[in-house]
Amino acid sequence: MTDPEKPPTARRARSSLVVALILVAPFLAGLAGGVALDRYVLHHRHGPFAGTPLGRGRPPINSTARAEMRKHMADRLASALDLTPQQRAQLDTILPRRLAAFDSLRREMAPRVQALLDSSSAAIEAILTPEQRAKWATLRRQMGPPAAP
Repeated sequence: MTDPEKPPTARRARSSLVVALILVAPFLAGLAGGVALDRYVLHHRHGPFAGTPLGRGRPPINSTARAEMRKHMADRLASALDLTPQQRAQLDTILPRRLAAFDSLRREMAPRVQALLDSSSAAIEAILTPEQRAKWATLRRQMGPPAAP
């Protein structure tokens, strides 16, 4: 049976399903984006670098702090993986290069991430009442400034 031969109720039901999917898909995408952003923020506040200079709102990392973090990371990996002294020496040459590349990428992406955060905040603020905007401003202050690139 082709579409024109279907009864009108079947076509309406199918159309209603398509419309529902079109309306629900952006909601689910927004929900997934919100969860991802929440995980990102919580990861930086409570994740592997919590309490270190990489945490959000902390000052930029100096070379001494960076070296300490690199040593801490190498120590944890060496312990968790039970590395031999030769493997540890190789790890100690790998980490500085990879972390430098990561820092470079983070600096490159920082403006795009900030623009996305700013546009998200503006979009959220646009749908809020004046009372909710005040609460939103308080929440943003509590979250602190973004981490320095």
